[in-house]
Amino acid sequence: MTPNELRAAILNVKRWNRGDERAPNKPLMMAYALAKYIQGHGQMFSYEDEVDRDVHLLLKRFGPSRKAYHPEYPFWRLFNDGIWRLDNAEECIPRSSNTDAKKSELVKHQVTGGFSDEIYQLLQSDTQLAIELLETILSESFPESIVPEITAQLGLEFTFKQVQKRDPNFRREVLNAYNGKCAICGFDARINDDLFALEAAHIKWKQFNGPCTVNNGLALCSIHHKALDKGVIGITGDYKVKLSPTLTISNTFDLFHRFENKSINMPRNQSDSPAYELLLWHEKEVFIG
Repeated sequence: MTPNELRAAILNVKRWNRGDERAPNKPLMMAYALAKYIQGHGQMFSYEDEVDRDVHLLLKRFGPSRKAYHPEYPFWRLFNDGIWRLDNAEECIPRSSNTDAKKSELVKHQVTGGFSDEIYQLLQSDTQLAIELLETILSESFPESIVPEITAQLGLEFTFKQVQKRDPNFRREVLNAYNGKCAICGFDARINDDLFALEAAHIKWKQFNGPCTVNNGLALCSIHHKALDKGVIGITGDYKVKLSPTLTISNTFDLFHRFENKSINMPRNQSDSPAYELLLWHEKEVFIG
């Protein structure tokens, strides 16, 4: 297998798909394994001792809000993509509804998993390739504001180039529509007449075909932009700020609770107002309820 063939195989990994619902299970599982390889981990990972704890935390922190999280799904299903190896899995009893092994079976039989022998050897001989693949996986599934937080959770200190195709007009048009002010707090600092720490946020992520149109954008300060992407902040259908119940603030300088249930600063033209269906996507797939 060549590096280009491996890149293609990673990009072609089959993901659970139902409309625009987020399913970062396999991307986070692969990112976890790649990050560990970069740090010198061996080829195989114990489901019981490593994956069940570590990938569960990744899914909880960076996946959509769910009643339960299942790291056993990507750990088992990546084998069907032809890039993953499972050891001690032969005697695992599948679920009644599909061929997946139950979590209890993975623990009982001490199943381990990791990238295939061929892929592992290729990654061992080319650390830069592992870094490039990790960047590709994360940038395909998450907005730029969140990727550094994921890499930090994975124990990596470097940052990626973050070279992505962007609509050059999106930021300019969104900030102009909102009069150069944060739609939540009104922040409008300038340095030499240039806007400072004010960003154009996508409501529906580009990674899920969110358009680069003003009605899919919000002018936000960098803090509220990251909070939107993390699901800490949401915008209701009547354009009011809502906060995740998981948010806690320990100091009196609160940039969040004082804006709760307050209307956002609307764009100058009503036609540029955030589209309801895009706000609904964010509520279902990003906001932590």
